[in-house]
Amino acid sequence: MPPLDAADDHYGLRPHCGICGGLMEIGEPFSLLRGNVDSTAFSRRIGSFIFPDYGHLLPNTFGVRLCRKPGCSRCATSAESSTVHSDCLDLVQQKCLLDKYLEQLWIITAWRVPWRCAPHFHLQETNVALDFSKLEDLGISRLRLLPREVLHIVYLYSATSLFWRYNSASELARRLPILSSERRSVPLCAVVSWDRASQLTTSNAINHLPVLRLTIDSWGIKKVERLPEYPAFQGWRTENLLFVVLQERDIEGVIAHLKFGCLRLELPNIIHGLQVWDTPSPPALNRCSFHPAGLSHSTQFRTMQLGQTTGITFFFCFSEIYAIHAHTRRTPSAQSTYQLLSRRRQASVTWVYIPISGEDYIALLGARMMDKSSAGCICLILRMKLAGDVVVGFTYSQEARYLVLSKSRPSTIIYNTSQLRPISVIGAYTTQKDDNLPIDPFRCPLIEKNPPFRDACFSLSPLNGTSRIRLFHDNDNGFCLGILLEFNNGAQRSLGQCRVGIDRSEDYQRPVCICFRPQSYTHPAISGLLQATTVTCTERQEHSHGSRDWTCFRLQGELEFWFSLYETRLKVIADQR
Repeated sequence: MPPLDAADDHYGLRPHCGICGGLMEIGEPFSLLRGNVDSTAFSRRIGSFIFPDYGHLLPNTFGVRLCRKPGCSRCATSAESSTVHSDCLDLVQQKCLLDKYLEQLWIITAWRVPWRCAPHFHLQETNVALDFSKLEDLGISRLRLLPREVLHIVYLYSATSLFWRYNSASELARRLPILSSERRSVPLCAVVSWDRASQLTTSNAINHLPVLRLTIDSWGIKKVERLPEYPAFQGWRTENLLFVVLQERDIEGVIAHLKFGCLRLELPNIIHGLQVWDTPSPPALNRCSFHPAGLSHSTQFRTMQLGQTTGITFFFCFSEIYAIHAHTRRTPSAQSTYQLLSRRRQASVTWVYIPISGEDYIALLGARMMDKSSAGCICLILRMKLAGDVVVGFTYSQEARYLVLSKSRPSTIIYNTSQLRPISVIGAYTTQKDDNLPIDPFRCPLIEKNPPFRDACFSLSPLNGTSRIRLFHDNDNGFCLGILLEFNNGAQRSLGQCRVGIDRSEDYQRPVCICFRPQSYTHPAISGLLQATTVTCTERQEHSHGSRDWTCFRLQGELEFWFSLYETRLKVIADQR
């Protein structure tokens, strides 16, 4: 890494406010708190600015260049800056003598990032402390009577409100004058234990417990502990914390800085990041199969526990996966994952939902790939015990080869996440032993090389044995967006975009026919006519429609459903038997 430049005019912007922890919205006023070269001390305050979209900006009237480009090499060598809402900074200034506590404020806000160039982790606040002094003035004094668990639910449903921003800034201002002034810098290999509620314990003994685990929350590193061995996988994950599990050989040259009750790591030039997990007991990587196998020392892993999952939504854009949501009883809608995407990506992703019924499960996970496919072009095959082979993504080539990621039932799906970039690694972990029996060939549909419209996705499902159909409709024009089918054997299949919990839907029990009405329409964001489809179902074979442009089919054969962000085309393939 080139030497750091303290006088550089390049200012990398963080996507969250260092004071309240909330995401910065484009167009919001903000200020910058600049640190010294090694980020252990405050340097200067500058701003206010207007928060920009992603990319580089030309130097402004302050003579600084603001940057929101992930992976920017200039950001990596410039002194770090903490991004804060202007109103959060003003509130802290009203609550305390800010000029006296700028050093503390810098450390707390900057060290939310646990080491230089660490990604933004999108961690939820776990400890919501209320400023009771203002509840009466705001007319919500009864909030103080709520149990902590209920209060946290209220917070999750309203986390972006100005009330919580005020509350977080007020709580931080209260803490500034009472922070410990201890400052230490020690090799991480000498650390025995530390957390925010206790003193740092160190030892120069060579017989340390060999495994080190870091716990990270929304405020940065929360805990450092030693373990006698690599933790056994337990299948537990969280949205509130992240974990780094390291062997002694992995931390050579890493320095731990301690100041104002916060701890941050300084990585040597040869270490470009740390692998991060959403579970304290991650599976051993040598027990997992990945596609593509492009892991790095800074991969941020996410896990999906399939035993708790009722469905999976993949967010596709230009044939690449940008996010994955596991539907569970606690997270039944994929809206929360969608909101973590950038504003531009939100406007361009297609939702692909894979249902997993209570009677069904993923028996095998595979991938379909071209010999020279790029890392982003992922086509998965989920072999369901009841629903059969379900393809997620596709390649047009018939020469694609297949890779089996789990020969037995996977317990966990593992994938990486990266700011603004598509998911490039997906894998599986299983607690069962492979039986080494031959695997039946995957059944992938033959897809025409000329899709009916731009950026089209393809889905296919049998119709025979359908017991229930749920149609998802556009809330504005009523066009069909997706179809969820349930079968007599307990299986489920989806077609198109089934945005569960988002779009209007209607159910049909024991349907006999499915009816299409192709239509065209215009959209202000797209030139030309767009294809759309109105769909309904009937529970009787004998029925009629108000116009002749409807086509009705008995539930036999297969249903093709082409779809994109704006268009759909449906086709029934008659049963050839």
